Order: sequence, then C-alpha cells, then structure tokens
Amino acid sequence: MHVDPMPIDELVTLVNEWGTLPCRVDGRAPRPGAASTVLADELHPVFAAPDAATRATLVTALLRATDVRPTLGLDLTEAWTVAEPAEAPRAAAALTLRHHLAEHPGRLGVCADDQCADVYVDASPAGKRRFCCLTCQNRARAAAFRRRRAAQRLPAGGGPAD
Repeated sequence: MHVDPMPIDELVTLVNEWGTLPCRVDGRAPRPGAASTVLADELHPVFAAPDAATRATLVTALLRATDVRPTLGLDLTEAWTVAEPAEAPRAAAALTLRHHLAEHPGRLGVCADDQCADVYVDASPAGKRRFCCLTCQNRARAAAFRRRRAAQRLPAGGGPAD
C-alpha cells in the first residue's frame, strides 16, 4: 500500500487532540478512538526528546515497526509503501517526522508551560520557540512575574512582610 507523509500541522493536531498526556495535563478527556490515541502516545516522546539523536532513534524505531519501504516511481520520484494497510497512519506520521527532522532537527518540542503538555513545531526565524501558543506563553510569563514579585516582598528573615 502506498503511503504519503502527512502534513506536519496535522501531525501536531493528532498528538495534541488525541494524546493521553496533553489531554490529562490540560484537564481534557481524550477523544474517543483507541487507534488514534495509541499513535498519538507513540509520537509524543519524539517531541519531548531532549536531543536530535534521541529523536532520530525514536523515529527510526517507528519506521522499522511499520516496515515502511522506499520505492522509486516511474517518474523517478520518491514513494513509500507498507505491506500492512493498518500501519499506514503510523508510517505516514513516522515519514513526516523523518522528513522534518532531516531538515530541522531542533525544531520540535513540548510546551514549556507547566499546565500544558501540547507539542509544537518551531517555525520561528530564530528557532527559539518554547510554548505551543500565546496563551501558554502569557500564562507562564504572568506566573513568573508573580513569583518575582512575591520574592521581592519577603523580608530578609524569609517570613511574610508586615
């Protein structure tokens, strides 16, 4: 069966909407659909991996598990196939990650907000994205501001100010 990589934004949506961890941290119930949840939970660690080498190892394992194979089309274009049609979604996700990581190895991540576990793809020019969305970024910055402000109010003895 022929397999095409899925668009990277669809992959992010799959992980964030179907993944057990992103839903649990956000207080949402995972959407029903066991196959999508299993796949999302397999993909989340790729985004959470601390470095490119770990990501490469995880994606390679996904590619091997699906037994996805390259073929060359009659028009000399790259194509991919899997023997088992049930593996097509997993293979499509693994191929997407393979292609993305080959071009942008450090551009995947998990939101830095403590109240979120959503994943993101960093498309910023500087490549320094840390949050999945502006809401999480603003929430984290406000919490940091409140912590700094509270620390300034404590007297030298460490107790609350009068």
